Formats: sequence, structure tokens, C-alpha cells
Amino acid sequence: MSVSRPMGRVTLADVAKAAGVATLTVSRYLHGNPNISATTARKVKVAIDRLGYRPNYAARVLMGQPSKVIGLILPNLANPFFSLIAHCVQQTAHERGYLVWIAATNDDPSSDLELIERMHDHHVDGLLLASSPGSTIPLEKMGGIPTVAIDRPLRGAGVDFVTVDDRAASREAVSHLLQHGYKRIAITGIDAQIRPIQERILGYQDAMRAAGLPALPYIRCDDAASAIQICKTLRAGKRPIEALFPLNGDSSVLFLEAFEELRISIPRDLAFFSYGDIPLSRAIRPRLSAVQQPIEAMAEQATIRLLEQIEQKTKPSRARIKIPASLVIRESCGCKRKGEIKTMPSM
Repeated sequence: MSVSRPMGRVTLADVAKAAGVATLTVSRYLHGNPNISATTARKVKVAIDRLGYRPNYAARVLMGQPSKVIGLILPNLANPFFSLIAHCVQQTAHERGYLVWIAATNDDPSSDLELIERMHDHHVDGLLLASSPGSTIPLEKMGGIPTVAIDRPLRGAGVDFVTVDDRAASREAVSHLLQHGYKRIAITGIDAQIRPIQERILGYQDAMRAAGLPALPYIRCDDAASAIQICKTLRAGKRPIEALFPLNGDSSVLFLEAFEELRISIPRDLAFFSYGDIPLSRAIRPRLSAVQQPIEAMAEQATIRLLEQIEQKTKPSRARIKIPASLVIRESCGCKRKGEIKTMPSM
């Protein structure tokens, strides 16, 4: 069968003409109608392949059919944590035949609602959303489409929420430092309005309380200069801190730079534990003990949960799914061993 490709966008009628069948027959083939003969189906497939026909998803949506597209809204794509979430969501969605449209709010709460509305305008079948700090989205603003919150809860929306068990992971990390005999353990990191940071602070307080020790105030660290100043302040006086636990990966990097600037040796001068197994963890010496976040598992579970809501037309159960993290024990915490040990969280 000789098929010449028409000029412009290939239409259903072009495929029908090339295959020598009715337009309705092509439509039935595309929708998987079992009543089409094998010979006719083969003709239609050959015409589709040779013409490079792609279904008009906009038309499908107007007819009430699924778009096979989901939206993913994240706070910051420059952050490796969120870029890995995006990668894992795309991979999981692709395996189920879905395309992912990705947008970032740049941590601006006012952008959350705007991007949600724009996703609705483009008829996505569902939404995955990690909200910006301080963001509140009323349920009626969600437009009735399936939505799952990832990493951060979506306040006011009443949707399912998949996250890391940050409180338990932080508690385990601080407990490990306490087992080394450290009593003055400080925590620091980014904006404490962010829900995962709040949970990690609570985990720290849990561990200190269980040990009968006072919890030190959380100290915000925004840049390299503040990291240096924090180090100077915490190590001054008669009772300097003995261990430092930054509650996010970016802050860990800032403090490693500060240690080099101030010639602080870890763990000799100061024990160190990172929340987030950053790429530097294995590259530097001593290697960093860290909380290893199950980012891939969190992204996969959130995506699967969303697709189940879309395909099974189920309502959100407002479930809160917490995925356990692990500790990767190396040398920066004071452990004198070669290699590394990965500890699973206690349940």
C-alpha cells in the first residue's frame, strides 16, 4: 500500500483515506473496539505508522475522554530533592501511559493557586503538588480533579498526602549522636515554616527529651555567611556544642564550607550528621553520616495513588502516608569504622 503524507497536521480522515476505510472505523480502532477484523486493523495501523498520525488529545478532552496528562507542581526545580521527585514521577507515570506537565512556584505561595488553575485550564487528569511554605488552598479551588500532596501537606484541600516520616528519621539520627555521648546537639537549617522541617525539629526534641536533656533552639541558616557566624556562636563560651545536625541538604553543604573556612575538624572538633544523603557524603573525608530519604519510593507511591484515583474514579480518603527513612552511618558522627552501615528505622 503506497501512502503519501499530506501537508500539515495529519487528521483522522487522512488515515481513513490511506487505509481505505471509513473514518468511524479508524476511530473505533483507536479506541480498541474488538469488533474490527484483523485485516482492517492491520491496514489502519500501517496508515497511522506511515503518516505519523497522532491523536488529537484536545478533541478527546472536549468529548469527555481522559487527557492522559497529569500535572506536577513543585516549589523549586533547582533543588536536587525536587528534581529527583520530578524524575521519579515522570518515570512512574510513563510506565502507565501518562505524560507529566511540570511547573515550579519558586517558593511563592501566591503561585500555587495560579498554577493549579492553569493546569485545570489545560485539562490535566490529576495533580501532584508540593505546596510552597505558608500556602493554603481551599478545597473548592481544586476544581474537583484528583489531587495528591507530596512531601508537604496541602492545607485546606482535604487531599491524600504522601511524605517521608521526617519526625522518626530525625529522632533516630539524634539518638545515634546521643549514643556517642554527645549532650549538646544543635539543629539548624532553612525556613521552619516548611512542614518537613517542623517534623524534623519535633524528632530532635523527642530524642533530647527521652535522654533527659534540654533541646537547644532551632537556628535558621540562609547562606554561607550565616553558617560561619552560627559556627562561631555555637562554639564560643564555656559550653560549646558537641554535635551539629543540619535539617536539610543545602544547609549541610553550607556548614561543610564553613568548617573549612574556620578549620573545624569533624568529628574531632565537632560531630556532624546530615539530613539528606547529599552527593558529597561519600566524596569527602571523613565521609558524612546522613539520613537517607526514600525520595523514589515517596514519588512512586504518590503517583500510583493519584493514577488509581483517576482510573478508578475514587474520592480522596485524606490518607497520610509516611514512608520510613534510613540512617547511613559513616564517620562524621564519630563512628570509628571503615565502610558504611545502613540502618533501617525502628517501627
